[in-house]
Amino acid sequence: MHTVDVTCPSCYEVFSAPCPHFDELPSDVDYDCEICCRPLRIYFDHSDVDVQATAYGLGDSGPYG
Repeated sequence: MHTVDVTCPSCYEVFSAPCPHFDELPSDVDYDCEICCRPLRIYFDHSDVDVQATAYGLGDSGPYG
């Protein structure tokens, strides 16, 4: 399983999150921080061969608005 490092928008700690399959990108998923357990959303996208992940809070405007 491929993982990507993500920074929690609440506690600012970095943790590894499992990445969806490359064919399913871009993807926006619900997740809980591995450190503080607060809910967040992670937007996964790719460029050529790398996968990027951006975490944002539930009340924040993400890539889809």
